[in-house]
Amino acid sequence: MTSTAAAEPAATANRFDWSISHADDTLVVTFGVERAGIELPAPLRIGVELFFQDNGLSGPTIAIGGPVGRHIRLVTGISKADRAIEYLQHCGAVLHVGRAELPLPPVSGLDPAWSAGGGHGHRHRIPPLVAVAAAVRAVRLYTPDGLQQLP
Repeated sequence: MTSTAAAEPAATANRFDWSISHADDTLVVTFGVERAGIELPAPLRIGVELFFQDNGLSGPTIAIGGPVGRHIRLVTGISKADRAIEYLQHCGAVLHVGRAELPLPPVSGLDPAWSAGGGHGHRHRIPPLVAVAAAVRAVRLYTPDGLQQLP
């Protein structure tokens, strides 16, 4: 990623109290107080993104390219969300707190290995972790197959 391309993610990160840096093959994210990153399994992530769009929610995310692709959503309110954290981890989510080192895939062509954004729509706020847990629950309850492949 060029320094010009990195400027926008850095501005987004500073605005939301997280810092992002990267070396050759590692993205380092440091989360501020009461902040964390939540990484959901792909079937849940897609449903949660649709749920958030349908309900006018938004927030900062990091997308990491590669064959599988990873998305980490910045959340807040982690100190009062023990049950939500348990539930999300039971559903296969990974919670990143403090300082996270995320491996980057090899860069091919002009596509960057990662990007960060502030979300879409009118609201650019950090959602509480419990909102993500509620979205996961809704996705699991109201999808045709109930996402049975998940634990």
